[in-house]
Amino acid sequence: MKTQAVVVADDPVYLSWLENAAGQGAEFSLVRPLDAEDLIERVQLMGRVDVVFFQFESANLDARISMMERLAERMPDLPMAGLGPDSNPDIVLAAMRAGARDFLVLRRDESDVAALLGKLLRRTAPATRSAQKQGKMIAVFAAHPSATIAFVAEHLALSMVESLPRSEPVLLVDMATPAGAGAIFLNVNQSYSVLDAINDVYRCDQTLVDTAFAKHASGLYLLSLPEDLVGRPQANFEEFIKLLQVLRGLFACVVVSFDGHLPLETIAGLVTQADRSLLLTDQSIIKSRHSKYLLRALRLEDCPLDRTALVVDNYRRRIGLEPENLAEILDLPVLGTLSAGNGHARVQAMNAGEPLFTVAPKDPFCTDVRALAAAVLSGQARAQSATGGLLSRLFG
Repeated sequence: MKTQAVVVADDPVYLSWLENAAGQGAEFSLVRPLDAEDLIERVQLMGRVDVVFFQFESANLDARISMMERLAERMPDLPMAGLGPDSNPDIVLAAMRAGARDFLVLRRDESDVAALLGKLLRRTAPATRSAQKQGKMIAVFAAHPSATIAFVAEHLALSMVESLPRSEPVLLVDMATPAGAGAIFLNVNQSYSVLDAINDVYRCDQTLVDTAFAKHASGLYLLSLPEDLVGRPQANFEEFIKLLQVLRGLFACVVVSFDGHLPLETIAGLVTQADRSLLLTDQSIIKSRHSKYLLRALRLEDCPLDRTALVVDNYRRRIGLEPENLAEILDLPVLGTLSAGNGHARVQAMNAGEPLFTVAPKDPFCTDVRALAAAVLSGQARAQSATGGLLSRLFG
């Protein structure tokens, strides 16, 4: 049975190009609708339609987006793809956000047309995505905004990239402030932020990931706040929780970082959803007290903390509260400590946009964060450092 495809285009060259490229396995019908409702009516009258192609150009962008979005609302299981004269990134991204599952460039992608048709017809509809295997979600948070949150989350995620096969991708979602720290520390220029992804939650699929999400040279995917954001992030946080559920179906592991300035119900939702939550603190009395207040508020919200553990960052012996004392104060188990190491190396890594693994690979922090990642991935109750010493003294 031939594939029945509709081509929404102003220029008939797209119809002839698709027909020649697809061969005898598909029949294409050119449609020039007046608006979105006219398109829906025409598609319904055709009976069986397997896929719809939309021509996108700067002159018709708004009209095509409206048509595609409305068709996706009325017929969510109908695959759609974009067409264009070139691969203008703004137009391609707009098409993907409107619901396109792929984008073909005229006279360039002839060899991909037949394969794309097969892929579009095989692809699982978004409504069934929840049945897919769910990846792990790891929350990294602190009571107050700090550059440390993104720094630790970044290295935890990079350690997971090192440990997992390439077929099991890892995503860092940085909702912590200072805004955009995750992207800055990795020297990644993102044109698509976590706020964009929240707005696109119902269109988020593998094609959007491949097209829009920033990716570090290590293979780590990234969604961060825009670095020019002033103040606290403003977003639909219920949609943010839904987005993370979708992303767990697309990634083997999602590391999400945030701080106590998010709404309390959102923090509780993130901690509840996470497979493991890591509360970052240090040996200062101010951070330990504010961590205690945040935990008390979460407990009053009946937020389950049985999968939450303490991570003591910038640890130095005999300068303040020891991990055992912090565990007692906060009523949380200590999963591990992260050595203060060479503080200058951290700043150098942040400013250079390079991981500490590259700038100072022998820094004790690198060993500790890899041990922490191994413990999180394996479900261990405590991290075991390959160097022994501090961690073995605490947990041995």
